[in-house]
Amino acid sequence: MIEHKWGEEKWLQAKDLKEIIGCGINRAYEIMRQPDFPKITIGRSMYVPKSEFERWYKNYLYKEYDIY
Repeated sequence: MIEHKWGEEKWLQAKDLKEIIGCGINRAYEIMRQPDFPKITIGRSMYVPKSEFERWYKNYLYKEYDIY
C-alpha cells in the first residue's frame, strides 16, 4: 500500500482502497466517485484522507452501499 503524506495526514488513492476493501480497481474508482465519499480531486487523481476513509468505512460497515 502506498500512502501519500501531506502535513500530518496520510492520504489514500483508489489502488489503496482496492487492497483495503478487497475489490477491483474499477469498483474502487466507482466508490470514490460517489457524492458522499470524502475525497479531494486534483486533476484526474482522487485522494482520501485515511482518517476520513476509516470514518466512512465504519459508517457503512454491515450496511448495503448502492453504487450508481
